[in-house]
Amino acid sequence: MKNMNVVHLLWKEFEWNDDVYTKFNSKEDYGIYQIYGDHPVYGENSLLYIGKARYETYSARFKKHDDFNENHISKFSRLHLSYFCETEDTNYDNWGDYIDTVENILINAHFPAYNSQNIKKPIEIKKSEKEFIILNWEKRGKLLPEVSSLRYSYYYYDKKNLNLDKILKER
Repeated sequence: MKNMNVVHLLWKEFEWNDDVYTKFNSKEDYGIYQIYGDHPVYGENSLLYIGKARYETYSARFKKHDDFNENHISKFSRLHLSYFCETEDTNYDNWGDYIDTVENILINAHFPAYNSQNIKKPIEIKKSEKEFIILNWEKRGKLLPEVSSLRYSYYYYDKKNLNLDKILKER
């Protein structure tokens, strides 16, 4: 069994309005966020984007998203913000280091309409690093309740690590 980082994310839901640019500025307001809205192909209330606010608050990050006004989205409707839960599995001191990987795993698992740059290949987790399990709690929107990097990393993407030939022969 591989060593695992277990990340617990508590999600809160908010309506998308002009307050998002000023309301989320406390020292706890950073992490992963989801944006929902109408999409011409995927329909109403679709998961459009998963992003991260790592070195700045959510509100500061939203102010830097110039592309929000240029992407032909007719309407944003909801916003989901994650808050890291410290547990015996993972301590809060590591959260800043985990944000990039957690965002990448969630994008690979859910294929948001406006995150195409991050869904073209498996996630690169170095052999020396632990894998991740992400548990999404409360107002998780359309995210799966549990997501693992094992499913989306190069380790198992390389079929020799799965030993599929042996499994198929036994059936």
